[in-house]
Amino acid sequence: MTSDSAHRLILASGSPRRAQILYEAGLNFEVRPANVDEDAVLYGESNIERAVQALASAKVGAVGGTGTEEYVLGADTVVILDDRVLGKPESKDHAKEMLGRLGGRDHDVITGIAVADLSGQVTTSFVRTVVTFNELSESCISDYVSSGLPLDKAGGYGIQDSAYDPVARYDGCYLNVVGLPMCETTKLLKISGFLLARELTCQGHSVAADGSVIRSFKFRENHS
Repeated sequence: MTSDSAHRLILASGSPRRAQILYEAGLNFEVRPANVDEDAVLYGESNIERAVQALASAKVGAVGGTGTEEYVLGADTVVILDDRVLGKPESKDHAKEMLGRLGGRDHDVITGIAVADLSGQVTTSFVRTVVTFNELSESCISDYVSSGLPLDKAGGYGIQDSAYDPVARYDGCYLNVVGLPMCETTKLLKISGFLLARELTCQGHSVAADGSVIRSFKFRENHS
C-alpha cells in the first residue's frame, strides 16, 4: 500500500517507532533525522503544548521543507509528571527512578506534530493522552531496565512493552504514547495537501468499561 502523493514525505526524526508507525500505515517516506537542540527549544517555552509544537517545527526546519518536491513531518513526544518533563533516561539507574516515580499514578503524554507543505508552510498541532501506570515491583523494574527497552524512550517506558505491562489504562490516543498519533498526523497531512491512498486511523482510542486497556490495536516494536 502506498500513498497517492507524487511528492516525497520526509520523516524528520530518527525514532524507529515513528518510522514503524508510518510504515505500517502504508506510507512511502524517507527518514532524515533532524539535528536540533531539543532542550533549548523545550525549556525556552513555558507552555508545554506550544513547546512540543515548536520542537516539531524546529525538526521540520532543520531538514529542509523549502523545495517543491517534499513534504516534511516532524514530531516530538514528552511525558509530564507533576508538571515536570520526563525525558529519556540518562542511565539505567535513572530509568529505575523514573519507573518508580510513575508507579500507580496518572501522567500526561503529549506529542507535538508539524508538517511542512510544498511551499514550506508549516502547520502544527498536538495530542494529549492521560496514562495510568501500573505499580511495578522492584524485580519487574530491574528486569525491564535490564532489557534495555526503557533507555531510548521518553519517560523510560513504552506502552507497547507488554511483557512488562507498564500501563494500567489510558484515555486518548494509543499511538500518541508510542510516539506518533496517526489521527492528528493524518489531518495535518491532508491540510498540507499530501494525498493519501486510504483513510488512516489510530485505533485504540477507547478504554474498556472496567478501565483496562483495549488491546484491539497491536503495535509490536521491531527490534531487528
